Amino acid sequence: MTPLSADDRTQVLEDASFQFWRHIRPIVQIAMAIHVLLLLMFVALDIPALYLGNALSLFAYAGCEMALRRRRFRLAGMLICSEIILHAALATWVLGWDSNFYMYMFCTVPILAFSFQTAPVRRALLSMSILLVLLGGYTLRRRLGLAHPLSPGLMDTFGIGNIVFATALLMQTAKLSVRFTRSMHYHLFQKANRDSLTDLYTRRRILQRVPQLLPGVPVAVVMLDIDHFKDINDRYGHDRGDLVLQRVAQAINDSVRLTDMASRWGGEEFMVLMPDTSMEEARQVAERIQLRLRQVPLSEEVDARQVTATFAIAQIRPGEDFLDGLKRTDQALYEGKQRGRDRIMQAH
Repeated sequence: MTPLSADDRTQVLEDASFQFWRHIRPIVQIAMAIHVLLLLMFVALDIPALYLGNALSLFAYAGCEMALRRRRFRLAGMLICSEIILHAALATWVLGWDSNFYMYMFCTVPILAFSFQTAPVRRALLSMSILLVLLGGYTLRRRLGLAHPLSPGLMDTFGIGNIVFATALLMQTAKLSVRFTRSMHYHLFQKANRDSLTDLYTRRRILQRVPQLLPGVPVAVVMLDIDHFKDINDRYGHDRGDLVLQRVAQAINDSVRLTDMASRWGGEEFMVLMPDTSMEEARQVAERIQLRLRQVPLSEEVDARQVTATFAIAQIRPGEDFLDGLKRTDQALYEGKQRGRDRIMQAH
């Protein structure tokens, strides 16, 4: 496999970053809501260091939102991670270790892992900062929170509340990260197995599917080749030819069953894989496609000629290799071309 160029790697990372932050963005909004709530609480408790810290945190999240709108994803990651770490350190210093504010730092792990893949120094610094806050807070836990001592009941409320909110936020972050990963897999599968022009399956996907078919279950195929497609391209141009391919693909999609797999086999040739299908059923599908094709105008701007295609249908024999069955089908298709095109042939 040819390695990606530097430009290609940059583009892949840019696209992946956009998708990642599109999924993670609700976390920014949830975090802002939590900080508004904390700001009100610290104002009520008259703890200036913390309500001023929360005010600065809200500015940081506003900056994160602006960075996301401008697609400055690394800056957004730096802002949100730095804010959470600094805020956790400040709240732990002021209220004490038992307030459990340090737990919010764990929510940064998915963002750290993704957003700084090409910035190892920043990732290392942020990771070390988290470790220092945790180790420092635990080591000094008996000396923290003395400036603003809270009653045991209020401290328990903070501790329990932060455990609940931080854990819920971490679980939501993990859920959205998994959703992003799954979405990327779906996207890659679509790119690898769907033809970009017609959105039909590719030859590769059909050949992957064949070994998964149950043995002993009859399998039929319908192959079709657009008649005089080279003339269409020469007369109307490749843009018009591409439009014809798309309309043919739509005609096929509208005619096949949910259990069938329609593919662009190559160029102007299409193939439908039909599990658990008899020859008569395959012929009916071919006739439906043929009828739909005759309703497809070649060009609204030039004339009213119709698109036609030559068809071949076949059933894969028991024990027969799939590719051998395709050779029989292809031979029938060739004979149909020789006999004048626009007809349905049955492979022998």
